Amino acid sequence: MGNRHTGECMHTHTPQPGRRTGNLFCRVRGGVVGVAAAAGVLLSTAGTVPAYAQTQRVYAAPGTNTFTVPTGVSRIGVVLTGAGGGGSMGTGNTVYLSGGSGGGGGATSFCTLAVQPGDQMTITVGAGGAAPNGDGLAGTASSVAYAGAGGASADAGGGGHTGPGGHDNAGGAGGMNATWCAGDDAGQNFGQAGTAGVKDTGGPGGAPGAGVSSACPAGVGRGGNGADSAPAPYRRGFPGANGCVVLTY
Repeated sequence: MGNRHTGECMHTHTPQPGRRTGNLFCRVRGGVVGVAAAAGVLLSTAGTVPAYAQTQRVYAAPGTNTFTVPTGVSRIGVVLTGAGGGGSMGTGNTVYLSGGSGGGGGATSFCTLAVQPGDQMTITVGAGGAAPNGDGLAGTASSVAYAGAGGASADAGGGGHTGPGGHDNAGGAGGMNATWCAGDDAGQNFGQAGTAGVKDTGGPGGAPGAGVSSACPAGVGRGGNGADSAPAPYRRGFPGANGCVVLTY
């Protein structure tokens, strides 16, 4: 005949005035276990399921997209960042050296739009400014067009400038104009200007406006750096980074 567990049960309690509480335990060979475990009852260890899980749609490739408001959605949070401007070229000869200047960073805007299920929104992601031989080019703005609520926009940064003989070098302007969001809890932050090149060293591009969504790729909206100086045919600057649009509902 096999071995049999034997033991006894006891009630443990913590005395409190006018109240008695406690737990029932069974003492068995090898230790003390709870009654539920001794009886083979499985206790649930599942975590609590959130009542509402948010969805994010991230648009980071330059171009235009169409988004249809899903069933049951009446409010959508939007965060937009415009593209950065391109950095300018670096020049140099036997007389002077001139580093290029950085492009400006794109602006950031954000708010919550009231929407209707089934309506369409047009999402445009700005493209970073190019960096040809010469001055950098401005990026393009990011936007959300929605007839029902007016939408939103985030301006792009301007291109860096390399002046003749290294004079009048100037970083691209940070995104500022046409930056808005027509919804609740709206805010906007302008992009930083790029930095002018100094002698043979190119200036860095400007940072985008604060509040860029963490769901966007790293570096979104930053202006391109200016190039270090170089003799003809010179050295091109660096293009600005693309913009980004994030919807949360």
